[in-house]
Amino acid sequence: MLKKSLLVFTVLGIAGSAAAADITNPFYLAQKGQVGSITSVSYDRSIVKSNRAGYWSKGYNAVADEQIQYGLNNSVALIGSIGNTWNHWKARSVIEQQAGNTPGPAMVSTPLQHDDENINWSAGLAWNVLSGPAKLQLSGKYGQDRLGNLRGEYKYAAGEIKAGYQFQRVLPYVSGGVNIPVAQPKVGNKLTYNAKAGLYQGACEVWALDTGIRMTYDENMEARLIDAEAEASYYLTKNSTIGVFGTYRLDGKAQQKTKLYDKSVGARLRIFF
Repeated sequence: MLKKSLLVFTVLGIAGSAAAADITNPFYLAQKGQVGSITSVSYDRSIVKSNRAGYWSKGYNAVADEQIQYGLNNSVALIGSIGNTWNHWKARSVIEQQAGNTPGPAMVSTPLQHDDENINWSAGLAWNVLSGPAKLQLSGKYGQDRLGNLRGEYKYAAGEIKAGYQFQRVLPYVSGGVNIPVAQPKVGNKLTYNAKAGLYQGACEVWALDTGIRMTYDENMEARLIDAEAEASYYLTKNSTIGVFGTYRLDGKAQQKTKLYDKSVGARLRIFF
């Protein structure tokens, strides 16, 4: 009797494990009729230094974001998101006075401080073109960022392509995307590009790790950014995970000899039902 009971529990355990979804996989989308919720909160610190202008600024950002997915079928999902960023920054510029060839005392302008928030939303579609070991995903969306009193409203369309290959529990992948501003003469009508090389690994539906390097180029600011990204997730149930993530700016440059520094840390909850 004991042996039969153990056998039954073993079979049920294997069946339950097989039914668990790899919801942290970078290619995972809500299946037909399924709803997914991805809730993220993070804290970010950024620094801008311009050697040419003698200018620096430091910003502190608290970010909250909610993404909802709905599976139209097993390959295509509707994806919408809404979020907000609370920002506090301060800035200062330094100008050296000169009398002839003799440098005068440094004149420090009155430091500036500002509190702002950025309400943003987006809506779009994602499509897993390939669903076997070889993976290919296409996605597109329209979004708006309301940038408070600083720059007004930013409207954009965005597209991304992502490809990878699953080697058992290890998945190397690459992605590339572009943001296209929509009628934005104040903010700038030039494009923003990004590309990522990543490596995803899951182990026995207990934990998962997603790491990578992202490169971004903003034509409006002539900014070139390289960031390291990492996220570690733990399975609470077969359809829910909790995780921590972070980014670190490896290199950042913009026009007028400006250097851009940034790092962030956050937590993320995934639930699919």
